[in-house]
Amino acid sequence: MPSSPPQAWAHRQGRVAMRPLEPADFGPEALSARARIADAFHRFAVAHDEAQFDQLASCFTEDAVFEVAEASAEPFERFEGRTRIGERLSEVVAEQADQRRHLMGNVLVEELDLTEGRATAIAFGLVSVAADTVRWGASVIYHARLRREEDGCWRFCAFFIGMDAYVGDKPVIEP
Repeated sequence: MPSSPPQAWAHRQGRVAMRPLEPADFGPEALSARARIADAFHRFAVAHDEAQFDQLASCFTEDAVFEVAEASAEPFERFEGRTRIGERLSEVVAEQADQRRHLMGNVLVEELDLTEGRATAIAFGLVSVAADTVRWGASVIYHARLRREEDGCWRFCAFFIGMDAYVGDKPVIEP
């Protein structure tokens, strides 16, 4: 029987920190930024599942860092750069040979600096896997830093995927 992931591992290992609920700026510009940040998470998920890797890569800055971990703050895989992120995720999807569907939710913008164009956000995800049947493949916490670029888009400059557990064979890890 597989062991359970440590409860609240992302917080307890220092990967994810939440602020207490406090007054925040919810004026029109802040609301727009929050919606665009949530859109980046949702766009990443749909592009991943539909194997549209150019669109997926467009969610990241040129210098983005992408990390993946399982029930640990320490990643087992890390790669950098918009182009490499698109290439590597294309390789992962090809290895899986099944249909994945990411359900993104609980997008929480923890820090939003409109003057500097920077944000930090957390989201949860459930990933279904359809092959001969449909099952849950993973439950996930995402922690991201985003930057508003010159075109007005909020893009991920650091993206951490922390899976609580992963069902099935993991993709081959890059050396």
